[in-house]
Amino acid sequence: MENKIEYNVEYINTHYALISSFLIKADKNVLDISYNVDEKKMTIQVVLLEGFTLSKERTDNVKERLSGFEVVITELYLTKDQFNENKGEWQPRYYKWLDYLLFSKAEVL
Repeated sequence: MENKIEYNVEYINTHYALISSFLIKADKNVLDISYNVDEKKMTIQVVLLEGFTLSKERTDNVKERLSGFEVVITELYLTKDQFNENKGEWQPRYYKWLDYLLFSKAEVL
């Protein structure tokens, strides 16, 4: 008897695209990334150090890799002090995570 393992290929491909786009050669100014998926719409929230933005190349790369979705990228900006204010607490103080957390730094030095 053969055991057949089934994988959620869409889930795997989506996470591979997110990891490849945001975490490989990650921008040191990215503090946190979370996202929501609503059918074919993906909302990605990127928290950055104040004064920095995502490059157009990076956002274009994300949209290209996730071409099966309508991708909306929202950028939020915090100072190092604001980001570090809740040290030791699980939830962020100045924003709410979306449904799925991809990445979050512990603190900014």
